[in-house]
Amino acid sequence: MLELQTLRTFVDPRLVAGLALLVPSLFFIRKTVRRHLLRKFTIVPDLDGVGAPRPGGKIAGTAIICGGSLGGIFTARICADHFERVIVIEPEAWTFTEEARSVSNFGTREVQNDGAVYNTIAHKRTRVSQYTGNHIYHIPVLRFARKTFPGFDAIARRWGLFIERISTNIYLSGYPVPAPFGPDAPEVLAGPRRDVEPLFRKLVRETCPNVEFVQGLVDGFDVTEGSDNAISSVSVRLPDGLSKSLSGDLIADCAGPSALGLKLLSRLYPALANIPELREEYNPNTAFSTLEFPLPPNFLDNVRALKIPRNDGRGLIDVDRGTDYWMYVPDPAVENRLIGIGRVKPNTVGIIMGGWNTEPPVSLAEARRFAEQAPFVPDFVFKILDLLEPVADKCTATPIRSSTCWKIRFENAGHILPRNFVAIGDATMRVNSRFGQGVTKALMGAVTLDGVLRGQSIGSENLGRTYFARLASRTANIWNNTKYADYGHPSVTPAAGETLQSGWFSRGLTQKLLPVVSRNETAARTLFDSLHFLVPPTDMLQVSILASLVRDVLWPSPSPSP
Repeated sequence: MLELQTLRTFVDPRLVAGLALLVPSLFFIRKTVRRHLLRKFTIVPDLDGVGAPRPGGKIAGTAIICGGSLGGIFTARICADHFERVIVIEPEAWTFTEEARSVSNFGTREVQNDGAVYNTIAHKRTRVSQYTGNHIYHIPVLRFARKTFPGFDAIARRWGLFIERISTNIYLSGYPVPAPFGPDAPEVLAGPRRDVEPLFRKLVRETCPNVEFVQGLVDGFDVTEGSDNAISSVSVRLPDGLSKSLSGDLIADCAGPSALGLKLLSRLYPALANIPELREEYNPNTAFSTLEFPLPPNFLDNVRALKIPRNDGRGLIDVDRGTDYWMYVPDPAVENRLIGIGRVKPNTVGIIMGGWNTEPPVSLAEARRFAEQAPFVPDFVFKILDLLEPVADKCTATPIRSSTCWKIRFENAGHILPRNFVAIGDATMRVNSRFGQGVTKALMGAVTLDGVLRGQSIGSENLGRTYFARLASRTANIWNNTKYADYGHPSVTPAAGETLQSGWFSRGLTQKLLPVVSRNETAARTLFDSLHFLVPPTDMLQVSILASLVRDVLWPSPSPSP
């Protein structure tokens, strides 16, 4: 009894009660703040609602989608849930053929360029430069596909696309960047763009009866009096040269690099010319080449015999299920060559090589010489190249040069723009293709639009302004991180008003973060989730990650040896 009285003397019950209330309050505040950051910087909360019926039924109106590539297809699928009628306007005639909705089966053609002779895939999608490119798409792409197209996995696999648990074997500047491992590892969609785009086009046509496709080129917007600063119709130039006017309640610019929306709006709104830094651009001076080879006899068995290690030390890569055998992504301030090798389809091996101020290879022999000049390339990569020698003459090459990257800051012109105008994908921002973010960037725009349409009426004066403000927050890191990473190479032409020293802190932080990621599982998983746009960038500020980062600044880790 005396001990209890003594304890009460030193511990005020009111303090205990206060702490009992404070601790759960702090957890609640933390959870609330993170939920806000997740919604502000990612599409994850909006993605959860994609595909659900619109409360109150569809809008008795028309959404007009200017452009029918992946950005336009994603947007059409979103708008199909919100509008009674959706019109996709696409200028390229081939996209209206059955071939454009089927598994690719293109032939090859010979190319002679600067003395080099090689075969390339003779595809017919002339308006998409990376149509033959091979990709491991970010996690949100597969999540979107599953929510909007029932049975997507089975259909995609019938088309020869990979849907597997992530198994990338990536090294950044020589440091391993482990991917999630085991049954909790997320699944991703992987395959060539020339199959992924036709699949999504086919699914939209077959599952969305209120979506129609019109061949033509949008060449004008009409803002009529009394429309409350809204685009009332678009002018379409048809294949026969005649023009047609289409009325619309929502106008989405998905026309890609042409920046169609900004061009047409600049005619109607001269005040756009007075918006400071409305368009920013720079030249990354990068070039890449994708080489493809048919699977040689016994190739998988021979690769399995090489016993390629996982970059996380957890045994060997799964040759049968994995798509990436090995990939090296350099810091351009140190090295300018990027190299990747793996399976891109069940019966196809792919190699990607290129970088800053380089001439990418267009043959197996050139690929070998390119790899010999790069650091960190393990012996098993050259042995895989040896295994491809029997099919070297069947190689197809697709070199791509990235010239101008840009960002159009529509969010700075929200007070001028029509209230029912939005822009998606490359119509708002084009980043260096070496980061492989283009398709996901387009998806982020479409899903952001879905969230806005679920929260505002189509007649809201803030619809377009809200959309661009949200999109700017969610894509700011894409632009800044890729641009400042590119600035690490001296051959890059920076944006007006900047120098190659711009972004030095971001580059320095990345260099310090890589050794932390290679040995800290929390940092590795958080970086992985961040690179897949699943968490806000503030998640990298966790105490354990910051502590490891400070420790590495004070006691630097040894650099990896080539």
